[in-house]
Amino acid sequence: MSILRAVALTAAVASTLSAQSFVTSPRGFEAAEGNSTFTHFSVADRRFQQVDNTQQGQALLVRSLGVRRDGGPNGGGIVAGARRADLEVTMGIANFGVLHAAFDDNYVPGSRQVTYVKKPTSLPSWTGNAGTPAPFDFVMLYDAPYAYAGRSALIIDFTHENLVYGGGSGNAGGSSVDREFASAAFGVGTPLALGCTATGMTGTFVHTTRFENNGPGWRDHGMRMRYSASGAPVNSPVYLNLDFSNANLSIPGLCTTLNALPTISLLAGISSSAGSVQDTSLSFGYDAALAGATFVTQLLALDAGRPGIPVVLSNGRQSNMPADPTGSPQACAFGWCFLPENSGTLFFGGGFVLQLGY
Repeated sequence: MSILRAVALTAAVASTLSAQSFVTSPRGFEAAEGNSTFTHFSVADRRFQQVDNTQQGQALLVRSLGVRRDGGPNGGGIVAGARRADLEVTMGIANFGVLHAAFDDNYVPGSRQVTYVKKPTSLPSWTGNAGTPAPFDFVMLYDAPYAYAGRSALIIDFTHENLVYGGGSGNAGGSSVDREFASAAFGVGTPLALGCTATGMTGTFVHTTRFENNGPGWRDHGMRMRYSASGAPVNSPVYLNLDFSNANLSIPGLCTTLNALPTISLLAGISSSAGSVQDTSLSFGYDAALAGATFVTQLLALDAGRPGIPVVLSNGRQSNMPADPTGSPQACAFGWCFLPENSGTLFFGGGFVLQLGY
């Protein structure tokens, strides 16, 4: 009876797998090779997050995640041998218009789910070429499927820890993973007035901005402002003023020159206990008329310890929205960090070519 049950279970699993359908993240690369490669799965413990906005419009019950080696002449690498690591996969949804360097903050509250429970997992040898594109021969079958409604950006988030290499000589370093990526065009701008020193801080209040253009293919999120700050009053609301020219006003009682009038004003975030505001990307709809446009930014926060007007201002910055990029960026972003850190730079325009089984 036990043998019959085992045969029946094997048949059921085989039937499920054979009936499974697949889609790639980003979409459209089932039979197409990504345009670049990325080295991953090395001995350093690492977290990888991909935020995919190409899946909207189709509900999926995701049951597995597949990864493939690069399809170049060396495939996954010259000595990309088998390895074993503790892997965990988490999925959820995100607001693609507002993404943060802190990966945990990108999840819509209540959407985060562990789909592949952390466990020792064997990764195949990827030494050499296995075709262009290569097969998805590293597949993690989920312990719990993820129900994706198809109405938001999809987060694919995985970690690997305690990696050890298999037998044989030369098994070292990472493996080359297939990636599709075309960078946004970007410009970092120039500084204007110096920032003030907030009460209790030793350094000045400084912010950075970067304006990005992913082009007309991204109707809803094709342009972006990224910002971060340090030296703000601790644990305080910090506001960003956005203007279209340098006001260059000296106002009695203000600690520095006012560069940006509040033509548009928004909450940049709540500063940390160290006075920092994490890297945040605010995306908005592509508008060809904005290419080349001037933007002036400046942050401010209440500071009761300051004489005169109880407000502390950051430095000002003047930036231009760059012209359209070359290439065809995918509506997808990815980033990574070394554990136990939680934050990393997000790169908009693509990601690993992954396979979602549903």
